Amino acid sequence: MTMTEGMVGPDALSERDGRLALAVRLPWYRSLPLSCLESVEVAVDGVPTPVCWVRVPGFAGPVQDAWNSEATWDLRDPLDVSLDSEARPGVHALEVSVAVRIPYIQQAPGVALVQRAVVRTEGTLR
Repeated sequence: MTMTEGMVGPDALSERDGRLALAVRLPWYRSLPLSCLESVEVAVDGVPTPVCWVRVPGFAGPVQDAWNSEATWDLRDPLDVSLDSEARPGVHALEVSVAVRIPYIQQAPGVALVQRAVVRTEGTLR
């Protein structure tokens, strides 16, 4: 199994208050502190789509505030990603890029590995 397998499932798209939301699974083999989240980037139907906020149990806010969170991104919990895009029913092309810092693997002294994962798939909003 690859790190991206299952990161964005076929039922990952949903609608919240007329906007798109996306459930993203952690592209790593064990849970990580949410403060290790470096970035989340999403394109819907080929258009880069701003991420409004992310949510896991214990944290809801912009990606740039995750570094200060004490929440954990548990393998069992998807990252709930709220997008600045109108929710339109149908099949949508998705490109999701996630970068997480792996604090216990050093690339060089004091430099943690950053795991980057990109998934290109389709999602259906009903």
